[in-house]
Amino acid sequence: MVRKTLLFLCLMSSMASVWAVTFESSVDRKQIRDGESLLLTLRYNRNVRSANPDFSPLQQQFDIINQQRKSKFQFVNGQSDSWTIWTLHLMPKRLGNLVIPSLHFKGEDSQAIQIQVEELSASISNQQQKEAFFHTEVDVQRAYVQGQILYTEKLYFSVPLNNGQFNEVEVDEAVVQALGATNIYSTQLNGRTFDVYERNYVIYPQVSGEMIIPGPRYTGEVSNGRWRAGRPIRVSQPPLKIQVLPQPASYPAASWLPAQALTLEYEWRGNPHALTLGEPITLHLELKAKGLSQAQLPDIVLPASKGFKYYPDQAKTQDVTSTEGIIGIRSQSIAIVPTQTGRHTLPEIRIPWWNTQHGRLEYAVIPAQPLTTINNQPNQHNQPNQNSQPNQNEAPVDPVSVMPAPADAPAPVHTDGSLFWPALSGVLLLAWLATLGTWWLKNQPANKAATGAQPPTPISPSLKNIRQACRNNDARQARAHILSWARSQWQFSGNSLTNLAQQMADPALEAALEQLDHFLYSPLDDSWQGEYLWQLLNAHKPMATTKLKGSELTTIYPHETTKTQHG
Repeated sequence: MVRKTLLFLCLMSSMASVWAVTFESSVDRKQIRDGESLLLTLRYNRNVRSANPDFSPLQQQFDIINQQRKSKFQFVNGQSDSWTIWTLHLMPKRLGNLVIPSLHFKGEDSQAIQIQVEELSASISNQQQKEAFFHTEVDVQRAYVQGQILYTEKLYFSVPLNNGQFNEVEVDEAVVQALGATNIYSTQLNGRTFDVYERNYVIYPQVSGEMIIPGPRYTGEVSNGRWRAGRPIRVSQPPLKIQVLPQPASYPAASWLPAQALTLEYEWRGNPHALTLGEPITLHLELKAKGLSQAQLPDIVLPASKGFKYYPDQAKTQDVTSTEGIIGIRSQSIAIVPTQTGRHTLPEIRIPWWNTQHGRLEYAVIPAQPLTTINNQPNQHNQPNQNSQPNQNEAPVDPVSVMPAPADAPAPVHTDGSLFWPALSGVLLLAWLATLGTWWLKNQPANKAATGAQPPTPISPSLKNIRQACRNNDARQARAHILSWARSQWQFSGNSLTNLAQQMADPALEAALEQLDHFLYSPLDDSWQGEYLWQLLNAHKPMATTKLKGSELTTIYPHETTKTQHG
C-alpha cells in the first residue's frame, strides 16, 4: 500500500512538471532603426540536450546573424529546476511593422512579438564611422505645458570604455523623471558592432515658450588593456529645442489634463437595481491617463443628488511606467446611501481633458444612473402598541433615521438611569466634532507633488542674464554677465575670459569660453552660437562655492573699441 502511494505521488509530481512546461519569447527592444539588430531570447523550462526549435519562420522577415544555446539545472531546498535558453541576433529585412512569429517546440508555442523598424536617422548615419557618438530624440516637436515629452539618449561605442560619467539631465522650468534604469545592449549598424547605453526620461514643461533640453555629455577612457593607461575620450551632442504651447483659452474651469488618452471607468459593487433605504452600495471609479502622472489627476467628485448621501473612501493612486511613458491611475470607491424611497437619478460625472494627439477638448463621461430605492425595513412607529393608543398626530418617520448604524458606532445604552441622556449627548457631541474635523481635512489643498519627481529649481537672476544673452547669441553681453557672475560666485578677480577658462576643471567648458574669447578677438567671425556655452555653465553650478585662484590680466581684445563703435 505504501509503495502504491509513493508511486502515485511520484506520478502526480511528474505530471505537474509536464503541465508546467512553458516556451517563452522576449526581445531586448521592440523599436529599432534600419540597419540595427535586436536580441531574441527563447526560454524552454526543461533541460534539452540537443534538439532546437525550428527557426525557419523567422527568416521570412529577419536575417539570423548568430545564435547561441545554454542549458542549466539547479537543485535548491529540495526542488529541482532546469531550463534551456536560445539567444538569436536578428537583423530586419525591411522597414515598417514586422512580426516575430510564434515558434513551436515540443508541443509548446511561444508568443508572437511585434517589432517596429524605423528609418535610420541622419544623425546616426553620419556618425556611425566614429568610435563613439550620441543620438538623442524626443517623441514630439511641440508639446503642451505640463504635458509629457519622451526623451531618449543613446551612446553608441565600438571601443571598450572605462571610468565613464554622464551628465545629469536637467531642464530649466521643467520636471524630469527617469524611466527605469540605463538599458545596455549590443547592436549592429551596417555590419559594424556597437555597444549602446540608452537612457529614457519623461519631461513635463511647467511654462510655455521655447524649452531647451541640454545635450548629453560623456567623459571616460578608452581601455588600452589591463596594464596600460586608458586614453581619454569625451563625447557630446547639441541640445534639442521644443516648442511648448500654453493651456488653450477655450479649456473649461477645471483641472488642466493634457494627455495622450484618458478613460474613466466605473463598476457597481452590489446590485444597483435593488437599492434598499439606508443600505449602502459602492460605486468604484478608476481614472487612467496616458501621459500624466498620478499627482496630476484630480479628485473624482460625485455631483450632489436628492435621495443619496456619499461617503468616499481614501483614493488610491499609482504610476505605471514603461519606455512609452507614464500612465497615471487614480482609483476611488464611494459608498452611496439611499435616503429617500422612489426613483432618483445619480448625476453624470464629466471630466474634461485635452487630447494632445489631436489638439482638441474631450470629455470622459459616466452617464447619469436612474436608480430606484425601496423600503424593506419594518416601520416600528406604525406597529400597534398593546399598552397605549396610537397617536393620531404623530409625524411621519424621516427615512434617514432608519439607516443602520455604522459598524464602528458605539452600541446603544439601554438604561433608565439619570446618566443616560448626558452620556448620549456627549457621544453625539464627539461624533459632531469628528465630522467637523473630517470636513476640514477634506477641504485642505492636496499636495500635488509628483512621486519621485522634484519641482524645477529656480536659477539666480545673474544666471538668467547669462542664459538670455547666450540664447540671443549676444557675445558681448554674455561675456559681461559671465565675468560678473564669476566675480560674485567664485571670487574671480580677472577681467579676461581666457583667464577664467584657465581656472576651469571642465575641459568642455574651458574650450567653450575660449571659443567666445576667440569670437570677441576676431571681428570677422560673426557665427557664435551661445546655447552650448550656457548648458555647460548651467551644469557647472555646483562649483559656485569654489574660490578660483588667478591674477588679474589685462584685456586681450585689441578690436574692442572698434567693434563697439561699429555696433
